[in-house]
Amino acid sequence: MSSTSETTAQLDIFGFKMVREVLKEAGLRGVESEASSDTKRSASNFLSAAYRDGIRTKSGLTEALFRHKPTSPASSRLGPS
Repeated sequence: MSSTSETTAQLDIFGFKMVREVLKEAGLRGVESEASSDTKRSASNFLSAAYRDGIRTKSGLTEALFRHKPTSPASSRLGPS
């Protein structure tokens, strides 16, 4: 893999922190979360991909997560947009 594609595949520190913050606010981060490890991992992967695809705001990522899984624990915590 070239260094260019490695860089593209990873989040910058700002993106990483934003994804982590959205997950925490959605109840999908931390040991106290009721969500399963698989659910947390899936949400993290989804948000990371959304960030890499151009959703670069916290509100945009939150909305994307809400739309992604309307029956997830995150959607009940986030409420309607």
